[in-house]
Amino acid sequence: MIWTDFRSSASARCARGSALLLVLWCVAVLSVTILAVARIVQADVSDASLENRRFEGRELALTGVAYGLNRKIQPWDPLLNEKQRDGRTLRVRIMSEAARIDINRALKERNQDTLRKLFRLWEIPDEAVSVAIDSMKDWTDADDLRSLNGAEREDLIHQTKYSLPANRDFRSVSEMEKVRGMDVIAAYKPDWANFFTVYGGRKIDLQDASIDILRAAGGLSLDQAEAIDQVRKGADRIAQTKDDYIIKSVPDFLQKVGLGQTQSQVVEANFSVNEGPTRIESTAEVGGAKYRIVAIVPRSAMGGNEGTMYYWDEQ
Repeated sequence: MIWTDFRSSASARCARGSALLLVLWCVAVLSVTILAVARIVQADVSDASLENRRFEGRELALTGVAYGLNRKIQPWDPLLNEKQRDGRTLRVRIMSEAARIDINRALKERNQDTLRKLFRLWEIPDEAVSVAIDSMKDWTDADDLRSLNGAEREDLIHQTKYSLPANRDFRSVSEMEKVRGMDVIAAYKPDWANFFTVYGGRKIDLQDASIDILRAAGGLSLDQAEAIDQVRKGADRIAQTKDDYIIKSVPDFLQKVGLGQTQSQVVEANFSVNEGPTRIESTAEVGGAKYRIVAIVPRSAMGGNEGTMYYWDEQ
């Protein structure tokens, strides 16, 4: 009798233990499920919040483009560099697209001197420079004759790393990226694309040209290019502020900075002012989410006049 009672008691304890383990297992599973669902909901809420902030950022960036198209708004106007009370920020830059090197024009230069000088300023080896330039020439020229260091269609047809020659001018700077040899250029200078355009004028705009472009296209030393840059920026040494020196005549400006006659002739041959389309870069930030719009428009479109939109990019 005692033995039977002991066995019954042990069985009851085992049953209760098994039930407790089952309950604990169910609680654990339920906890994990709840946490997983909570994370999914949180991710959905975060995605929706980010999407809403990007939408608001786009609206603000579009406002910036509208400011940039208004001829009455100067590049130093406070509207173009605005921080609102709710933390939203807007930064708009207005500059000449012709301040960059027009790659199609540069490739037609004799010996492509401007390109070679620019790449060498970036300390790119001569061999890599020749490969990139000759490959771009072969990509754009109308024939199938390979340049000394270049590559035509038959040389590239069985590979996927580089794009095949299109036998026409570049229609965008992004097309340069897949040309043979440009990967090496990018390795030395990741932001190389900021120095090129396909919408340039007959000459480079002296008002906004970078120091590297001043040196490459103007044959200037670093000191001379920096001196020009300092005069353009005015007393505060900051570009696009109210005290900027606005160049109205290239010869008069070069005389002002004290450039010699021989070098002035080189600069005058390659640089001008108020030429080519206008580039508007509008960047908005809302709650940590950034939205950027780049628009390139003809000068005739400034001030609200109708004109062709050369380029529009949102990111």
